[in-house]
Amino acid sequence: MKLNKPDLGNEMMIDLDGFDRQLPLVCDLDGTLTKSDTFHESFFEVFFHSPQHLLRTFPSWFKGRAALKETLANVRSIDPQALPYRAEILELMRGAKAGGRETYLVTAADQSIADSIICHLGGFDGAKGSDGSLNLKSRNKLKWLQESFPEGFIYAGDSAADLPIWEAASGAVLVGNGVKYASRLREAGVEVRTISPEKTNPVKDWLFELRVHQWSKNLLIFVPLFLGHVAGDLHAVLRTIVAFVAFGLIASATYIINDLADVEADRAHATKRFRAIAAGRISVINGFLASIFMLGAGIVMALLLHPQFALAVAAYLVLTLTYSFRLKRYALLDVTVIGALFTLRIVMGQVLNDLAFSPWLLSFSAMFFFSLSLAKRHVEAMRACSRGKDAIKGRGYLPDDWPLTLGYGLASASASIVIMLLFIAFEARVTQEYHNPAWLYLAPAGVFIWLQRIWLLSHRMDLHDDPIVFALKDMTSLLIGAIIALAFALAV
Repeated sequence: MKLNKPDLGNEMMIDLDGFDRQLPLVCDLDGTLTKSDTFHESFFEVFFHSPQHLLRTFPSWFKGRAALKETLANVRSIDPQALPYRAEILELMRGAKAGGRETYLVTAADQSIADSIICHLGGFDGAKGSDGSLNLKSRNKLKWLQESFPEGFIYAGDSAADLPIWEAASGAVLVGNGVKYASRLREAGVEVRTISPEKTNPVKDWLFELRVHQWSKNLLIFVPLFLGHVAGDLHAVLRTIVAFVAFGLIASATYIINDLADVEADRAHATKRFRAIAAGRISVINGFLASIFMLGAGIVMALLLHPQFALAVAAYLVLTLTYSFRLKRYALLDVTVIGALFTLRIVMGQVLNDLAFSPWLLSFSAMFFFSLSLAKRHVEAMRACSRGKDAIKGRGYLPDDWPLTLGYGLASASASIVIMLLFIAFEARVTQEYHNPAWLYLAPAGVFIWLQRIWLLSHRMDLHDDPIVFALKDMTSLLIGAIIALAFALAV
């Protein structure tokens, strides 16, 4: 896999021409060479992918941070190709090396991680990391640097822990948040170079990481209100709105957990590598803490609303986390689970307002969303096949599986239409709930046309990764949805 470099745009790269060429350039790793923290990433790699080995790390917790880092690295190593490197620092190090300056990676990360990174990147004269007994950070790192480079050194870092090193260095390169110490270091007589923090929009990053746009899927909670003909009940509507928010918080938390569990696979993906956690714009520890807070808030709200709603939410939570950790890697089972997760949203709306279960609605939902989930997998398989890939990383599918995803997807799409037609013929037309049931036939017609469009775009690889998000931005899809809504209104 090739290293993905951020776009530098028109930003000017710094140079070290003002420093003695005999001085080596020493670079920190976490937050400096990479945007992420390898210690936190190592922990969550073990937590999500090797939880059975987490017990092996417990004794090292009492031996200090360096011992814990060594144990985590031994249990599950980090892929150096997948780390989000800072392109500016890579260019700085390469430029220094090309100019005849020695370059070193010196980090508080475990030695095995430091060695794997310089082996992957190349161009470094050496690397030094924590060794299981000594945590090479701050003053410990300074002592080692002064012993190793008595003639002086230039140090590139990013945090307050680097202040003692900068103050003792012959020159300082300040990266990211470290630039705020520039004036303090200049006053101390240190020659400083700064690399400004990458221009980001934290609010936008968090909104996307929380998948607020995906909350549109949770509108399925409101469907039983209309099909159960209780949309005029103000208390039911308000209760469902609160449930929508509570479930939204829980769903957003699971999206973050999914990103944390799948960070390496996301970094190898053509588009998912730009997600905030995968790209290092949101740290894994901040993402984890945010997910825990939202899970707690959402669960408390669910319990206060309705015990059966809380039970349905708990079932959703268990199923979606099992999907994130294990089931997403099994072909066809993954999309079956996704169809069930969408259907659970409808179940939540039913139990929340004590409505009777509709076998028509639930069976339609299962087949319909199973088809849409397969459309997403079909795009991935087709793209992998067209690029000559041997496998789809993080999934249980092979590129040559596209005929299977196509066949199952079209079959389940057709089944959902048949279920709608049977509902209209055997229930809607014989009940008194619909005064003009003939209008309902526009619904299966509209859904049929829309599914044809989705699968045509999927097969042509023109479909957005998520069909639901695509539909919300596609004028044709919105028009078809409006026609279907009008048909139900006229029928009632």
